[in-house]
Amino acid sequence: MRDRLVAAAMTLFGEAGVQATTIDDVARAAGFTKGAVYSNFDSKTDLVIEVLERETQAQIDALRSMTFDAEALATADDWLAVLPEAVRRAYSPYDDGTADDFALMAELRSQAVADERVMAVFVRQRRAVLETLRGLVEQVFADRTEELTGLSADALARLLIGISVGSAFDAPATGEVSAADLMADLVAALTRSARDVPTH
Repeated sequence: MRDRLVAAAMTLFGEAGVQATTIDDVARAAGFTKGAVYSNFDSKTDLVIEVLERETQAQIDALRSMTFDAEALATADDWLAVLPEAVRRAYSPYDDGTADDFALMAELRSQAVADERVMAVFVRQRRAVLETLRGLVEQVFADRTEELTGLSADALARLLIGISVGSAFDAPATGEVSAADLMADLVAALTRSARDVPTH
């Protein structure tokens, strides 16, 4: 029941907005009565927080599931030359849902501005996303991110998040360029000057 309520809320919040969505709307979309919502959540704010936590955890899980063929990268004749394409392949499966995810996250971010309880969760969860991506960057660059790109792992992770969010925000107007392509282009540009640096 709880999972169905959260799934319904995610869809409605992303499509109609949090403010425009009532508890009755969520219950109806999930196939339950309003009492079912209140038997699982003390308030609409608690439901918003649950949606925020699950949506962010899904992003973290997606990052953790990105697979890089570490052995192939390590044995490549020109590791930095093949890295941008590896980044593109790793992120591209998540391109299709980015705009929908952003619509929901934009609504949740608005709720965070209006409610300090939601903001506390938003801050904690978005920091977890950053930490997960920073760890992935450190893994991919074998703890040599700054040497090879001129940026710290933290700065590069923040830039990649900015590309993802910005691409989703502008998708209706500029969606012909995917976030995966932009991320690959950024990695290629940053590592161009380091191509002669020994990497093994």
